[in-house]
Amino acid sequence: MAPPAAASASSSACAAANEPPHPHGEEAAKPRCRPSRPAAGAWARVVSMGVQGCVMAAALALFLLFAFAACLLMMALVFSARAFRRQGSRYRPFSPDDDLPPSPQPQPRPVGLAPAQITRLPCFDSSPFDGPSTCVVCLEASRAGQRWRKLPPCGHAFHAACVDPWLRLSPACPVCRATVAVPPEKS
Repeated sequence: MAPPAAASASSSACAAANEPPHPHGEEAAKPRCRPSRPAAGAWARVVSMGVQGCVMAAALALFLLFAFAACLLMMALVFSARAFRRQGSRYRPFSPDDDLPPSPQPQPRPVGLAPAQITRLPCFDSSPFDGPSTCVVCLEASRAGQRWRKLPPCGHAFHAACVDPWLRLSPACPVCRATVAVPPEKS
């Protein structure tokens, strides 16, 4: 129950609005005055929620735009990586044969000279009267009685024990890489 001063204040507010008092008494009477502040606050909340919704929609659209751009960039990187991997080398020009599977035949390994060919190469024994010479394979000076092998056509000479294993692996001179010319068999 409201105190009499509050009831008279509410009836005076309604009277100011030119409304008659309630016929069943002052306690049952409620003021019919429309509050001006709460209506303005409700509209402000509706506008605020609308602005927040628009900002959230714009943020979501921006996120989706960047996600789509990132997906496009990743797809471009994947396809370019596949193209480079298929070519085998990034500097080799593209050819139509790149789509074909590689040939199953392995590349033959370069093979040196056969032992029979190595024995046909010219040999000589060093003597104390020869000038001082050094084998470039083992870096030792020549001594009397050592067997040396001279390679045609370049003329480089090495210890036979040093150059023979090399010639079994490679048919080239260890110094100048010239192909060793094996003399034909004598009949």
